[in-house]
Amino acid sequence: MLKNVIRKLVPAICLIPLFVGTAGYLAWGERITDALYASFALYFTNPISDAYNGYIEFTRWTAPMVTATAILCALKNVWDHIRWRLNLLCREDSVAVYSDENLSITFDKGTQAIYPGDSFQGYARNHIILYSSDQKSLQFYEEHREQMKKKTVYIGLKELELGLLKEMSHVTLFDISGSIARLLWKQIALWKSKKENLSVVIYGNSPLAQNILSVGLQLNLFSLEQHITYSMVSDNGYFQIKHHDLELMNSDEIRYYRPDQQQLWDVISDADVVIIADRMPLDFLQTVVVKAGDHSVYYYSPEEGDASEHISFRNMVLFGRNTEVFTDKNIRRQNLIQKAIELNEHYAEKYNSEKEWNNLSGFFKASNISSADYGEVIAVLSQTVSDDVLAQMEHIRWCRFYYLNYWKYGVPENGKNKDTQQRIHKDLVAYDQLTEEEKAKDLEAIKISRNR
Repeated sequence: MLKNVIRKLVPAICLIPLFVGTAGYLAWGERITDALYASFALYFTNPISDAYNGYIEFTRWTAPMVTATAILCALKNVWDHIRWRLNLLCREDSVAVYSDENLSITFDKGTQAIYPGDSFQGYARNHIILYSSDQKSLQFYEEHREQMKKKTVYIGLKELELGLLKEMSHVTLFDISGSIARLLWKQIALWKSKKENLSVVIYGNSPLAQNILSVGLQLNLFSLEQHITYSMVSDNGYFQIKHHDLELMNSDEIRYYRPDQQQLWDVISDADVVIIADRMPLDFLQTVVVKAGDHSVYYYSPEEGDASEHISFRNMVLFGRNTEVFTDKNIRRQNLIQKAIELNEHYAEKYNSEKEWNNLSGFFKASNISSADYGEVIAVLSQTVSDDVLAQMEHIRWCRFYYLNYWKYGVPENGKNKDTQQRIHKDLVAYDQLTEEEKAKDLEAIKISRNR
């Protein structure tokens, strides 16, 4: 942020010697045009007047410094371009990472990466766009869309929901908050717990907190008898507003609390898992850790060196490290995405739907990703749970995904199963209300997941 502010101020700073020098020459009695010319000449250490005062002396020293700095910056830019080209020369796998943040992505051996900021480098084979806001990332993509047409492009998103995005050909979207949430729930792994009644507290106002809840609702399905209470603690009511009619399709429930509610501390004390998705003051964090007792407190800490690392309570677990999230495996070589692509191809061939992954909308891409993600849970549960029960839980997950993406039950007038414009689907009902044909689809999804 500071770097961008300074960059915007540079032109004005460079003109300060000109204005000061002009004022000095005017004070000496020069005409305005002569004063401007004489002051400008000082940028090139070429005094054309014998006039002298403090203003002129200031300009005599600072103007050449501005010129020298400009020359050095120009040389640095030329050198950077040469260095980047040399680094990527003859590399089969080359990546340019564009960002306004100090990011360092962990790449596999053999991959050469450059970090040119916002200077587009067309000679790289792959382009990763990871700005501090989705607006900046998409704006950078739009500015260079034509240049990227024949390139492989990856865009990291933090705020926008993938399920609401239009199709973007030849662009792979990296859901940063969703990736953090998936890594977290895979670490917690409630499906490996022996308990069916669980209490989870999610504390935070950010999109990450909402993603943790959304992903958790889709992954934490392991028993038809389960009862998970998700307590969402936030001043941000957007999730509740957007999903006021969210159907969970089982005994799970979502409760909402404000951070200033006194009863919240009792909820934290009784919780099996507490997740803090925002950076918090240390005194608050310590209070949460104490109140949670022996139960785990997961605290979002993206950067190493966080003071929270020094809290000695053994129930404190840090998550969301940039070194774990921003990796080549997560961004480009996504095993999860590949599984989703294979899943889509399977159903496309069987039901004559869109097979080409790049032609799918954000919603249908996200749908396949959610299915493939839950497949990892199914692989664990299938050792002890019957296919029929797994099929019922898969249907619950499928319904939750649709509800979380603003669909609802409805019977389309065209006689088909769904209407993508109205976001209605006739199969958003309890499992026992499905036709045998639709139940067979859920069983098929279970078999596919188990065999992958």
